[in-house]
Amino acid sequence: MKNLQWCIYTYRHRKAFEYCARKLIKEPALREEMLRRARVHDMDKMIMYLFLDQKEAQEMHVKTQPHHLENQLPRTYEDFVETVIDYECAPYTKPDKPLNAYDFTKVLVDWKALDEETGDKLIGIMEELGIANSDSYAEDAEGQAYINGIGEVTEEMIYEEILRYVNENPDNELNEILEYVHNKK
Repeated sequence: MKNLQWCIYTYRHRKAFEYCARKLIKEPALREEMLRRARVHDMDKMIMYLFLDQKEAQEMHVKTQPHHLENQLPRTYEDFVETVIDYECAPYTKPDKPLNAYDFTKVLVDWKALDEETGDKLIGIMEELGIANSDSYAEDAEGQAYINGIGEVTEEMIYEEILRYVNENPDNELNEILEYVHNKK
Protein backbone atom coordinates (compact mmCIF):
# COMPACT_ATOMS: atom_id res chain seq x y z
CA MET A 1 0.00 0.00 0.00
CA LYS A 2 1.31 3.43 -0.97
CA ASN A 3 1.84 5.71 2.04
CA LEU A 4 0.96 2.97 4.53
CA GLN A 5 2.58 4.84 7.43
CA TRP A 6 0.53 7.97 6.61
CA CYS A 7 -2.67 5.95 6.31
CA ILE A 8 -1.97 4.46 9.76
CA TYR A 9 -1.20 7.94 11.14
CA THR A 10 -4.49 9.28 9.75
CA TYR A 11 -6.52 6.23 10.81
CA ARG A 12 -5.38 6.65 14.42
CA HIS A 13 -5.98 10.42 14.24
CA ARG A 14 -9.53 9.82 13.03
CA LYS A 15 -10.20 7.57 16.02
CA ALA A 16 -8.86 10.26 18.35
CA PHE A 17 -11.07 12.84 16.62
CA GLU A 18 -14.15 10.68 17.21
CA TYR A 19 -13.15 10.11 20.85
CA CYS A 20 -12.75 13.86 21.46
CA ALA A 21 -16.04 14.67 19.71
CA ARG A 22 -17.86 12.15 21.94
CA LYS A 23 -16.10 13.40 25.05
CA LEU A 24 -16.45 17.15 24.47
CA ILE A 25 -19.71 17.81 22.65
CA LYS A 26 -22.77 17.65 24.91
CA GLU A 27 -25.37 19.70 23.00
CA PRO A 28 -27.38 17.06 21.09
CA ALA A 29 -27.62 18.66 17.63
CA LEU A 30 -23.97 19.73 17.61
CA ARG A 31 -22.91 16.33 18.95
CA GLU A 32 -24.81 14.57 16.16
CA GLU A 33 -23.17 16.81 13.55
CA MET A 34 -19.66 16.36 14.95
CA LEU A 35 -20.08 12.57 15.13
CA ARG A 36 -21.25 12.65 11.50
CA ARG A 37 -18.14 14.65 10.65
CA ALA A 38 -16.00 12.21 12.62
CA ARG A 39 -17.10 9.47 10.20
CA VAL A 40 -15.80 11.46 7.21
CA HIS A 41 -13.02 13.54 8.80
CA ASP A 42 -9.80 13.33 6.69
CA MET A 43 -11.16 10.48 4.55
CA ASP A 44 -10.36 12.42 1.37
CA LYS A 45 -6.74 12.49 2.51
CA MET A 46 -6.80 8.77 3.32
CA ILE A 47 -7.99 8.02 -0.22
CA MET A 48 -5.48 10.39 -1.80
CA TYR A 49 -2.67 8.64 0.06
CA LEU A 50 -3.42 5.55 -2.04
CA PHE A 51 -2.62 7.43 -5.27
CA LEU A 52 -0.53 10.51 -4.50
CA ASP A 53 2.63 11.34 -2.62
CA GLN A 54 1.99 12.28 1.01
CA LYS A 55 2.92 15.94 0.55
CA GLU A 56 0.64 16.41 -2.46
CA ALA A 57 -2.27 14.64 -0.73
CA GLN A 58 -1.81 16.79 2.38
CA GLU A 59 -1.65 20.01 0.34
CA MET A 60 -4.82 19.15 -1.60
CA HIS A 61 -6.61 18.25 1.62
CA VAL A 62 -5.70 21.54 3.29
CA LYS A 63 -6.82 23.53 0.22
CA THR A 64 -10.24 21.87 0.03
CA GLN A 65 -11.38 21.36 3.63
CA PRO A 66 -12.94 24.22 5.61
CA HIS A 67 -11.69 22.87 8.94
CA HIS A 68 -8.20 23.91 7.76
CA LEU A 69 -7.84 27.61 8.35
CA GLU A 70 -4.98 28.02 5.86
CA ASN A 71 -7.43 28.29 2.96
CA GLN A 72 -9.98 30.97 2.13
CA LEU A 73 -13.07 28.74 2.05
CA PRO A 74 -16.28 29.96 3.70
CA ARG A 75 -16.76 28.49 7.17
CA THR A 76 -19.67 27.67 9.42
CA TYR A 77 -19.68 27.50 13.19
CA GLU A 78 -19.50 23.70 12.84
CA ASP A 79 -16.36 24.02 10.69
CA PHE A 80 -14.69 25.97 13.49
CA VAL A 81 -15.80 23.34 16.03
CA GLU A 82 -14.24 20.69 13.76
CA THR A 83 -11.03 22.73 13.73
CA VAL A 84 -10.99 22.86 17.53
CA ILE A 85 -11.56 19.11 17.83
CA ASP A 86 -8.89 18.49 15.18
CA TYR A 87 -6.41 20.54 17.22
CA GLU A 88 -7.50 19.04 20.55
CA CYS A 89 -7.14 15.43 19.44
CA ALA A 90 -3.72 15.83 17.80
CA PRO A 91 -1.64 14.96 20.90
CA TYR A 92 -3.54 11.70 21.36
CA THR A 93 -1.92 10.12 18.30
CA LYS A 94 0.57 12.59 16.85
CA PRO A 95 3.84 12.78 18.80
CA ASP A 96 4.93 15.52 16.37
CA LYS A 97 1.95 17.67 17.48
CA PRO A 98 1.97 17.68 21.31
CA LEU A 99 -0.04 20.88 21.95
CA ASN A 100 -3.74 20.81 22.77
CA ALA A 101 -6.19 23.12 20.97
CA TYR A 102 -5.81 26.01 23.42
CA ASP A 103 -2.02 26.05 23.44
CA PHE A 104 -1.76 25.48 19.68
CA THR A 105 -4.17 28.34 18.95
CA LYS A 106 -2.24 30.66 21.25
CA VAL A 107 1.01 29.78 19.42
CA LEU A 108 -0.61 30.37 16.01
CA VAL A 109 -1.86 33.80 17.10
CA ASP A 110 1.49 34.71 18.70
CA TRP A 111 3.33 33.73 15.50
CA LYS A 112 0.78 35.66 13.40
CA ALA A 113 -0.10 32.44 11.54
CA LEU A 114 -3.68 33.03 12.68
CA ASP A 115 -5.40 36.40 13.03
CA GLU A 116 -6.61 37.42 16.47
CA GLU A 117 -10.29 37.46 15.44
CA THR A 118 -10.16 33.82 14.33
CA GLY A 119 -8.09 32.91 17.38
CA ASP A 120 -10.72 34.53 19.63
CA LYS A 121 -13.47 32.63 17.81
CA LEU A 122 -11.64 29.32 18.41
CA ILE A 123 -10.95 30.18 22.06
CA GLY A 124 -14.66 31.03 22.47
CA ILE A 125 -15.59 27.57 21.20
CA MET A 126 -13.02 26.04 23.55
CA GLU A 127 -14.64 27.96 26.43
CA GLU A 128 -18.04 26.52 25.41
CA LEU A 129 -16.50 23.02 25.41
CA GLY A 130 -14.63 23.54 28.69
CA ILE A 131 -11.16 23.14 27.17
CA ALA A 132 -9.85 26.72 27.17
CA ASN A 133 -6.86 25.69 29.27
CA SER A 134 -3.49 23.98 29.03
CA ASP A 135 -4.62 20.54 30.23
CA SER A 136 -2.75 17.81 28.45
CA TYR A 137 -3.49 14.46 26.88
CA ALA A 138 -1.23 12.94 29.55
CA GLU A 139 -3.93 13.78 32.11
CA ASP A 140 -6.67 11.91 30.18
CA ALA A 141 -6.29 8.29 31.28
CA GLU A 142 -9.57 7.32 29.59
CA GLY A 143 -8.37 8.79 26.28
CA GLN A 144 -5.01 7.08 26.57
CA ALA A 145 -6.72 3.74 27.23
CA TYR A 146 -9.04 4.25 24.25
CA ILE A 147 -6.18 5.09 21.87
CA ASN A 148 -4.00 2.25 23.18
CA GLY A 149 -6.96 -0.08 22.72
CA ILE A 150 -6.92 0.52 18.96
CA GLY A 151 -3.83 -1.68 18.78
CA GLU A 152 -1.89 -2.26 15.59
CA VAL A 153 -3.52 -0.73 12.52
CA THR A 154 -3.39 -3.05 9.53
CA GLU A 155 -3.83 -2.51 5.79
CA GLU A 156 -7.08 -4.44 6.05
CA MET A 157 -8.41 -2.01 8.65
CA ILE A 158 -7.51 0.91 6.42
CA TYR A 159 -9.13 -0.63 3.34
CA GLU A 160 -12.27 -1.43 5.37
CA GLU A 161 -12.44 2.19 6.55
CA ILE A 162 -12.07 3.49 2.99
CA LEU A 163 -14.67 1.08 1.60
CA ARG A 164 -17.13 1.96 4.36
CA TYR A 165 -16.64 5.65 3.61
CA VAL A 166 -17.13 5.20 -0.15
CA ASN A 167 -20.22 3.01 0.33
CA GLU A 168 -21.84 5.22 2.98
CA ASN A 169 -21.09 8.54 1.27
CA PRO A 170 -22.19 8.43 -2.36
CA ASP A 171 -21.25 12.10 -2.79
CA ASN A 172 -17.65 11.47 -1.70
CA GLU A 173 -14.59 12.95 -3.38
CA LEU A 174 -13.39 9.68 -4.94
CA ASN A 175 -14.38 10.57 -8.50
CA GLU A 176 -12.66 13.96 -8.28
CA ILE A 177 -9.54 12.35 -6.82
CA LEU A 178 -9.42 9.69 -9.52
CA GLU A 179 -9.96 12.31 -12.25
CA TYR A 180 -7.12 14.41 -10.79
CA VAL A 181 -4.79 11.39 -10.69
CA HIS A 182 -5.75 10.39 -14.23
CA ASN A 183 -5.11 13.93 -15.56
CA LYS A 184 -1.68 14.00 -13.91
CA LYS A 185 -0.48 11.13 -16.12
